[in-house]
Amino acid sequence: MVAAIGPRCVECGADVSGRYCAQCGEAVAHHDYSLKHLAEEALETVAHVDGRVFSTFRALILEPGQLASNFLAGRRKSQLGPVQLFLVCNVLYFLMQPFSAAAPFTSTLGMQTTMRSWSALARRMVADKIDARHVTPDEYARQFDETAHLQGKTLVIIMVPVFALGVWVLYRRRRFYAEHLVFAFYTYAFLLLWMGVSTIVVKPPLLSALKHGWSGDFLETAVSTFIAVPVALYLFFAVRRTYPASSLMTVFATVLLSVWAVAVLTFYRFILFFATFYAT
Repeated sequence: MVAAIGPRCVECGADVSGRYCAQCGEAVAHHDYSLKHLAEEALETVAHVDGRVFSTFRALILEPGQLASNFLAGRRKSQLGPVQLFLVCNVLYFLMQPFSAAAPFTSTLGMQTTMRSWSALARRMVADKIDARHVTPDEYARQFDETAHLQGKTLVIIMVPVFALGVWVLYRRRRFYAEHLVFAFYTYAFLLLWMGVSTIVVKPPLLSALKHGWSGDFLETAVSTFIAVPVALYLFFAVRRTYPASSLMTVFATVLLSVWAVAVLTFYRFILFFATFYAT
């Protein structure tokens, strides 16, 4: 008597006894090609993705450090990964930027040649290029600013591994660098989102105050404080949740990491200048 042959996996050929192959995970049944079945699968997929996106952004905004803690603990299925979320927030930031009052991650030629510690060097380099190209300063400035905006969309990611180095220095006895990198990606995802939203929020009152003759220096300080204080508070709670310690140690770490974040931003702007300069 010949034994009955059970179904085999269409992917690897192994014997299967359930809905999925135990060897490779391929689904056994592919016979239902009805529109109803395809619509049900599409709806299930979209609902699952939307649920992950919603829960991820909710945790990112309302529960600082929770995404990093979940990821490091192995709870990853219900949330977007650190790199994936960072890229999504990066796109959202640059979509919001045209409506904002400032561009923290994009420096114009005017800023690079007047407001940076390397401005004297930048002015000499730009002057030599303008002479060699036989273009007007305004023409080159327009080209530089457009290129800087494009360069910033990709170069902004360099801040993440550099910031992670600072976290690793503080907590190097407890975790691997890659784990700090996870924390940094989630932190900068929030930072991109907050920078986009906050600079849009301050635009109307800022323009109104300028029209009424308020001091530019005062307004710059007020706007910087409005943006920076929530970031520092967010960083405090994110650090406390991801790297549990006493409140005093967490405050100390937050101050150091806040200063480090400013240094990282300065480094990024320096790299952005040279990348834009040699691309124009």
